[in-house]
Amino acid sequence: MKVSDVEDTGSSVLQRSYSLASKSLENNFNFLEKFWLKLKPYFGIGSLIVFLLAFHGFLIAAGIHNYQKAAPLIYITLFLWLVFILNFAVTTEAFQGIYTDFSQKLVEFVEQKRFVPVGLKIGFILALLAFTIVDSIHDISRLSGFFAYIFYIGFMFAFSNNRMKINWSVVSSALIMHYCLALIILKWSTGQWFFQQIAQLIVGFLEFAQVGAKFVFGFIAGPPNICDLAPVFIFTSLQTLIYFSAVVALLFYFGIIQVVLKKSTWFMKVLIGTTPVESVNAWACTFLGMTEAPLMIAPYFEKCTDSEIFAIVTSGFACVAGTVFAAYVALGACPIYLLTASLLSAPMSLACSKIMFPEVEETRIKEEDFQLDHSHKKGFFDTLCSAGVSMVPTVFAIGATLVVIMSLLALLDTVMNYIGDLIGYEGWTFQMLFGYAFFPLAYMMGVTDDVNQTLLVAQLMGTKTAVNEFVAYNNLGNLQKAEKLHPKSILIATYALCGFSNFSSMGMSIEFLGGLAPSKRSTVSNLVLRALCAGSIACFMNATVAGILVSSPQRCEASQQNQHCFRIPNS
Repeated sequence: MKVSDVEDTGSSVLQRSYSLASKSLENNFNFLEKFWLKLKPYFGIGSLIVFLLAFHGFLIAAGIHNYQKAAPLIYITLFLWLVFILNFAVTTEAFQGIYTDFSQKLVEFVEQKRFVPVGLKIGFILALLAFTIVDSIHDISRLSGFFAYIFYIGFMFAFSNNRMKINWSVVSSALIMHYCLALIILKWSTGQWFFQQIAQLIVGFLEFAQVGAKFVFGFIAGPPNICDLAPVFIFTSLQTLIYFSAVVALLFYFGIIQVVLKKSTWFMKVLIGTTPVESVNAWACTFLGMTEAPLMIAPYFEKCTDSEIFAIVTSGFACVAGTVFAAYVALGACPIYLLTASLLSAPMSLACSKIMFPEVEETRIKEEDFQLDHSHKKGFFDTLCSAGVSMVPTVFAIGATLVVIMSLLALLDTVMNYIGDLIGYEGWTFQMLFGYAFFPLAYMMGVTDDVNQTLLVAQLMGTKTAVNEFVAYNNLGNLQKAEKLHPKSILIATYALCGFSNFSSMGMSIEFLGGLAPSKRSTVSNLVLRALCAGSIACFMNATVAGILVSSPQRCEASQQNQHCFRIPNS
């Protein structure tokens, strides 16, 4: 036998072996693929069932071991199950049929007897008023806030775009929802405890941002507690914005925020009567802020009526973004107050917008046509990293803005002090002008302890409106540290400052919303000043209601403040 024959035989054997092996692997892969395709429809449901069983088993074990520690997680789980069951019941055909029949009969009944729903609303409002009066009987001064409540409604009515077209049914429903939500959070002990736990969980969740900040910046992000030496704000507080922005991006990636906002449109339609774009934007502002929230409704912005655009801009001015939550807490704001103010801003901003700019057109965006985009072109890790990177310019922009504003305020204070000194009045400051301008509002809202308290809160309100809320919260933290404010004054000030309603935000709204819909840019420009007024009033009315309902205000300290500090010895 020749060597070539042996080589040919060996190569043919190898080829046959390779061919058999490849066919065997191919058959195995085909079998696995077919097996996976059969299991795939059940894999997601099965995994979910296994996860739920394991989670609830863990929850039961944790509750038995230490109920007090596990209670927040247990109640949050029960709340989520309640929401799921309610959502499931609402989406069933049986409920939809009952709801359609009931709504038709209700519309027919209202058309025949218009006085009945009006009478029911008036009766419900009187019941809320009676409850508040009885609750405040031991501290009648709390009821002084009703003067501000009535004044703000009267002011908005007087400066309304079309007083004869105000839909008082929508306005009253929004105000009732706002007051009931405030009662649940601020007066009901269970609601108070629940939202207090949520606020603590949020603060604890945001504190993890310091782990990454300390790793990157070292001791600058976690400096030793040296007396009279403040931490570097941009390396301690503002870094949380990057962390939270990435978390929000992930919630978008998985469609969680879209689902929550989509479900809110139906409830807002039933409870208040606002359109889908108004409702989604109002609730989105509680998570995202004035620039990110309109992105949810960007495809529909061109079709919005002038009243809907006004409501969108007003909601942006009345809310705060979740990304700045920790920054305000670091400056000394109470987490529970910020969380409550953020939730209350949604119905109140809609009520204020519908008084100052009522709807006179038919909405062109129907509920059945309204969809929130859930498509994502980026991958998981790309979304996570790019969201954090995109916030870096924002962090430095906030820092640069604070440098400029604080420096200019110091300059203006020096000029005002010089002018006052020339005519024999020392101690004049630029913020004193704000104090005198907002003094009547602060007094009506319930800051009636003494003139000095009223003036300090009025100055904070003016600083927030003319400058921005960061500077105002910084001043509030300094006043708390110096113990110059009473607990009730801190309460009202914290709620009143919780919003983006300041003059610098006007330009941001025009540029951002004008970029979303260039054809609506002139409309936004014409409405923005009136919307700023409505947004400011929404924040002030939140503070007014909080001053009426809260009987025992709490005092919060800045998170970076610690009484146990050490001093560097003088050489």
